[in-house]
Amino acid sequence: GGAANIIQIVYRIPSSTQKAYHDHPGQRFTGTSRTAFLFDDAESRDLLKRLKYAFLHGLTFAVGTSLTTGMANTVTWASIHHKTNLGTGSFCLPDPSYVMNCNEELDNLHVPPADECE
Repeated sequence: GGAANIIQIVYRIPSSTQKAYHDHPGQRFTGTSRTAFLFDDAESRDLLKRLKYAFLHGLTFAVGTSLTTGMANTVTWASIHHKTNLGTGSFCLPDPSYVMNCNEELDNLHVPPADECE
């Protein structure tokens, strides 16, 4: 029995200047640091490989206006959902359908299967 082991993912994006593909090229944007969690099991370790690929290919975050703060030119989550809390609520583990749903989001973004993300 005991508590499940948890994988902690820490994303750190420094403040910088928006690139040509951002909404306001040449303008500064505010960086962020975000933490997310997965259970440490085979299914989640495979998901982690895909999440790493997505991050390295610019799919995890966008520069825009924060839905929570209303701040413009800031780093925001893109379309891949992450679990940012442990406990209860919509952004929390445990969520039995999270891995399946997240893999579906990654499929929609054409992220390769875990065994091709090494």
